[in-house]
Amino acid sequence: MKKLFRFCLFIFFLTFIVSCQSRQIETRGGFDANTELSSDGKVKTVALFAINDLHGSVEEEIDGKNPGIAKLYQALVELRQAYPASLFVSAGDNYQGSALSNLTQGKIVSDFFALAGLDASAVGNHEFDWTDERFADWQKDGGFPFIAANIIDKRTGDIPSWAEPYVMYRVGGRLIALIGLSTPNTPNSTKAEFVENYVFTDPAEAALKYTRQLQATYKPDAIIALTHIGSFTNRLNTNQAVSIVDTEGLEKLSKVKGLDAIISGHSHMLVSAKSAGVPVVQAMNYGRGISKVVISFNSDGSKRVSVGVEEIYKNKNDIPEHPQAMSIVQQYNNELGGELGERLAVVEGDLNHETDIQNVTPMGYWVCEMLRTHFDADVAVMNGGGLRKGFLPGPVSVKDMWELMPFDNTAVLVELKGLDLKQVIDHGIDSNGFRPGQFAGLTVNYKPQAPRGQRIVSMFLADGTEVQDNGVYTMVTNDFLFDGGDLYTMVKPAAVSSENTYVPIRELLIEDTRKAGSIIAEPFTGLLYAP
Repeated sequence: MKKLFRFCLFIFFLTFIVSCQSRQIETRGGFDANTELSSDGKVKTVALFAINDLHGSVEEEIDGKNPGIAKLYQALVELRQAYPASLFVSAGDNYQGSALSNLTQGKIVSDFFALAGLDASAVGNHEFDWTDERFADWQKDGGFPFIAANIIDKRTGDIPSWAEPYVMYRVGGRLIALIGLSTPNTPNSTKAEFVENYVFTDPAEAALKYTRQLQATYKPDAIIALTHIGSFTNRLNTNQAVSIVDTEGLEKLSKVKGLDAIISGHSHMLVSAKSAGVPVVQAMNYGRGISKVVISFNSDGSKRVSVGVEEIYKNKNDIPEHPQAMSIVQQYNNELGGELGERLAVVEGDLNHETDIQNVTPMGYWVCEMLRTHFDADVAVMNGGGLRKGFLPGPVSVKDMWELMPFDNTAVLVELKGLDLKQVIDHGIDSNGFRPGQFAGLTVNYKPQAPRGQRIVSMFLADGTEVQDNGVYTMVTNDFLFDGGDLYTMVKPAAVSSENTYVPIRELLIEDTRKAGSIIAEPFTGLLYAP
């Protein structure tokens, strides 16, 4: 009996070891004659270069900050020359956001990733904007794996078939492991129906599980968390990185023993700091920067990890366009550019959408007022994250409208009582974890120091009529917000009546702007502090 037990135990461990060893470890990067080597022949320094929240921004924004992929790739080439032993990764939200990317469902971005040699990508919430049907093609076309250690497919109880929990690469002789993690708030920041088959578990618990597994099985030289988890720099302590919202758990994640650095995304911030002593880095958005994680290995077996951000946008006018990346953009522009280039109107004034310095922006107000007028509603409300750019003075094209509203949201008409309408507006003011709500048709008096949900003192319609708690008012919004996106969970249950018009909001804006021929940027004055 003992012999049988020992034999079974031997077979179990042999199977375990073989399964572990079967994971293929590819070689990346390299080194030249100038590369410093340790006595064991391995490189002394390995670098990781990361982008996050590219959102399909493949073209340069001439008068703005976005460099486009031709200049982004050139900057990457130069970084690789300085650090030959390196990896190139993305922290997610790669595709949704521009006309050229949306119309090709991300194919143009995949072509860029194939050219640039992307080694891995985390899964962003906006990867699900086209359901889960594109992951296989994105990986095949782009030549990289998605990694997602904290996404569980309810149908199998395991990691999705289109992802791995982690990947490993041998870089200059050093074994580097990457654990992929997504924001647990994904169901609130994409259409809930598109992720109904998935559970987004605690990132720290998933990281702990796979860190222990990696250390026990492979003993990598470094373990990096590649995440679509938000972060920002503490304004009172610029050396500290903190979570955007507690539910994302950056602080808990940074306490996982064995993690050497955290590459962040989702919050579109510039971050180069530490959380619980672990370096955290994020390079804004739209390719405006490249995160750098530099791992220096010492002869005594210790290592030092430093992070920083190459702020490409600051000197993008001095960066030449890489010809191969530029040819990708030109190819798709030749195929799709005619219709997209149609001039619709001319903007007078600055129609910005800078929600970090104001709640309701000139762009948010304009879009909401266009909706309110089109549907003859009392009020229009939009989620701030549904609008992705502002317009500078000058001509506006169809392509600009696609980049303003890359999401295929439809207009929903809702009747709400005044008390519930106040809750909707209150929820979007000085928001936490999502961009502030945008609205038109109201003048709102509120007390910012009051508890959330109790800040509205009074509201008045555009004609000066005060909103009564028991009165019924018509609000036009989008299907994402109506279905509870950005935690607007109070809307649908409170609706006296509702109707999805199935009118695409982007198409409505294109048609009505074409008719108007001009856009006048007006300052928003409908949000007032109450004494």
